[in-house]
Amino acid sequence: MREAIKNLNPADPIEELLFVRALERFVVAELELLDGRAFEQWRDLFTADGVYWAPSRPDQQDPKTELSLFYDDREIMDTRIRRLRHPRVHAQIPYSRTTHVVSSFVVDARDDQAGTVAFHCAFVMHEFRPELEQRAFAGRYDYRLVTQGGRYRIKWKKATAINCDAMHYPISTPL
Repeated sequence: MREAIKNLNPADPIEELLFVRALERFVVAELELLDGRAFEQWRDLFTADGVYWAPSRPDQQDPKTELSLFYDDREIMDTRIRRLRHPRVHAQIPYSRTTHVVSSFVVDARDDQAGTVAFHCAFVMHEFRPELEQRAFAGRYDYRLVTQGGRYRIKWKKATAINCDAMHYPISTPL
């Protein structure tokens, strides 16, 4: 049985609701940065050793032993952002317009003493570029956040699209 179903009676449901709402607000703000093409601010939400991973198979366990859609550390994020900002990046002329929607937040682990939380949620991302076919990606985000300087930072994020193992035109913007 799933852990979320086993733990339907939290000690303080109001505190849990407020905590999940804070996580939701963090993720919504993160995705608004992507949708607004504020890539540098989005990257700065990650810890210095933070990574963003999109597996190429639904059950892929390790991004280092097989090919992924992407597996970006801060250095690769910087390279991707410079490419997206280049005036002649043909893969983004015209640039993608995106919108992200998230729901169904579930806390998987929480350690208030260490300032860490692991959780997941469902996502849908629509991408539109004039003269090209509109695309939609949907799936699950898994997050590991740490508290640094009184605010959340992303230590690890995984975006598993339900069709991650399908053929795709190049994915230029983060899911």
